[in-house]
Amino acid sequence: MFSSLPADHRDFIGWRWLHIEPYYQNLIERSLSADNVATWLADWSHLGKLVYELQARLSVAYTLNTADAEAERRYLAFLSEVFPQVQAAEQKLKQKLLDSRLEPEGFEIPLRNMRAEAALFREANLPLLVEERKLGTQYDKIVGAQSIQWNGQELTMHQVRTVMNDPDRAVRERAWRLASERWLTDRTAINEVWEKSHPLRK
Repeated sequence: MFSSLPADHRDFIGWRWLHIEPYYQNLIERSLSADNVATWLADWSHLGKLVYELQARLSVAYTLNTADAEAERRYLAFLSEVFPQVQAAEQKLKQKLLDSRLEPEGFEIPLRNMRAEAALFREANLPLLVEERKLGTQYDKIVGAQSIQWNGQELTMHQVRTVMNDPDRAVRERAWRLASERWLTDRTAINEVWEKSHPLRK
């Protein structure tokens, strides 16, 4: 079955949970023994690599251009439809391996980490994690739209950091004041995001 998994993320980019779930289900249901644990772990690693690379690339595509509505839609769809399902499935696989009491050679540190992760996992937290990440995209959109006018040019807040290194104190102060004023323009919107995210982290 796992031979049908794409080798490249570009062939995986359009997969939804209904395409991914059968692979996780296969790993969950597959019998586990000392004879096949290496293959099982390799299949799990291949699947996980694709899923987490997909997540990273969707996130990067959005943060590179927070005005890209399609990139935002794809990332939010992943967070809503795929991310919580993957986290729940990953927990089942961690618990399956731990319950098997198998200890593959050279796997001591990953097993130690899995024990800690499995003990901390709470399924009730998954919707909170999703909501927190969605709020993060709102923050990115606010910050990504910020810029200042500097000597006839529009500078992003990231570009302003270069000006902040100017040896002339007056130049640094002027840049800092312009950047601060721009931040204050979005103060209410940023505070609203913080107020929504704070209860999620309690």
